[in-house]
Amino acid sequence: MSGEALVSFVTGISGSGRLSLLKEVQSRNDALKIIDVGTRMYKKSSDLGIQIPDGKILDMDPLALDYLRAATFEDILKEVEGLRSAGSAVSISTHVCFRWKKHLMHAFNFHYVNALNPDVYINVIDNAHSVYLNLLHDSAWSGRLTLKEVLVWRDEEAFITRMLAEYQRKPFYLFPRREDPSMLERILFKVEAARKSGSKPLPKAYLSYPITHVKGNPEVWKEKDEVKQKLKDSGVVVFDPISIEDSVLIDWAYEAVAKGKETVEVEVDGRVGEIKVKEILDAVGDIKDQIVVRDYQLINQSDMIIVFYPTKVLSPGVLSEIKYGYTHNKNVYAIFPFEESSPFFEYYTTRLFKDVDALLDHLREVGAL
Repeated sequence: MSGEALVSFVTGISGSGRLSLLKEVQSRNDALKIIDVGTRMYKKSSDLGIQIPDGKILDMDPLALDYLRAATFEDILKEVEGLRSAGSAVSISTHVCFRWKKHLMHAFNFHYVNALNPDVYINVIDNAHSVYLNLLHDSAWSGRLTLKEVLVWRDEEAFITRMLAEYQRKPFYLFPRREDPSMLERILFKVEAARKSGSKPLPKAYLSYPITHVKGNPEVWKEKDEVKQKLKDSGVVVFDPISIEDSVLIDWAYEAVAKGKETVEVEVDGRVGEIKVKEILDAVGDIKDQIVVRDYQLINQSDMIIVFYPTKVLSPGVLSEIKYGYTHNKNVYAIFPFEESSPFFEYYTTRLFKDVDALLDHLREVGAL
């Protein structure tokens, strides 16, 4: 049975977990077809009788690499046309750039991106230390990039993907690799495919809260997770800023300095590696600035901001997010269990609620759910 055809252009740098995330979504919903451009390029080369050793494809002559990419995309275009006609949902998994041998290389062709005419662009990102460690354990990438270069490349990939989306006037999403895969499934099938078919899309919300306060109190952290789960159970696509946690690198680096250590040991998904403290300290500015820009993008792609605020102490981060969302045409709903609040907090808030159930009742009343 065919549904609403949807072509998504899904990008992410090496080590970001882009393809594995799509496979997790596919395991939840087998209506999703995945076309991985890198895999197809190696296969196309093999079909042509040319075997490319692992890790050597980016060392090819640029003209030969462009020809291989073009030949691969010719096949992909024909396949996508057939899937579109059948009303299928397909994700094109690809890079848009590579940071290779200290310079930036393009990884797409405007002609073929225009011919594909994707319905939505999605950039998958992961924690900087997770990507760094994944690359460290990849023979093609091990030792090639510093932490700062990983941060820069990750930002470049997101920026170019967003520019392609804006050029074609299509939706753009930043999606954290460690966010619930069901949220990406909802974006594809219940938001973008629904919108395209003329159906009502699910609402999307950015969950704002004072992270330092919430993380420091296990009971409050549990409350935050309960609020998030109730929103998800009610059909809301939730973007949680803690899904990307680069700031822990700064804490680890300062702890290492205090102990006289020159490296930080990191474990991610069972893999262990070390990052030089100097590399982290050199990237502190990048880490901090990207946190702000990234959270603002998560707000941009949301329909509303939902603030979980279990303290009377004002958080500069939350107040900045509230003001940004409110002045960018987003409704800002705050869960605030106290009687009195700051006038600045109230000024940039659409409405305050004592608990999440009262908020959900309101969203149902106004037709947002």
